[in-house]
Amino acid sequence: MQRYRKVATISVTGTILFLLFTLWSCQAVASDNETIRQRILDQATEHAALSTSKLTIYVDDGFVLLTGTVHLYLHKMDIEKIAWKTTGVTEVENEIGVKALFPVSDTAIEERIRMILMDCECLHGGAHFIQVAGGAVSVTGVFFHPRDVQFLKKKIAEIEGVVAITIHATVLLAEETTLPE
Repeated sequence: MQRYRKVATISVTGTILFLLFTLWSCQAVASDNETIRQRILDQATEHAALSTSKLTIYVDDGFVLLTGTVHLYLHKMDIEKIAWKTTGVTEVENEIGVKALFPVSDTAIEERIRMILMDCECLHGGAHFIQVAGGAVSVTGVFFHPRDVQFLKKKIAEIEGVVAITIHATVLLAEETTLPE
């Protein structure tokens, strides 16, 4: 009879320890998720422009989903960059929408992009084809350095009314590396 009691005690003790560990693990994950979410939120509110945005941040085991609306595409890019730089983040899905404060015509957006292309020497000499439809910008062009593509994207993102940006680039002076087949 005593042998049975010891086994039962060990079994009950093991079960209790297992349950405590499981509860602690779940709380640790929930705590980590909340910590990541709070860090992203704190960083976003430090940026004056982002503090007025309506954002929702979901975090699940390092995966971050960003939703809400911002006024400039640049703000959408900034919040995504903040999320990626946050410790513990393994993946970011940016579903933030862009809603301009004032309506801007596609023609006005295209004209601003043409001005950027004319004003920036690094973008001179390359052929660029611009399309704007409903605030979605598509630029196809020749660039002399890979950084010029990111530079142009950031400049376009600062334009009121831009809701999406796609750049199809051919880079001339960059050293090409081909992936093995």
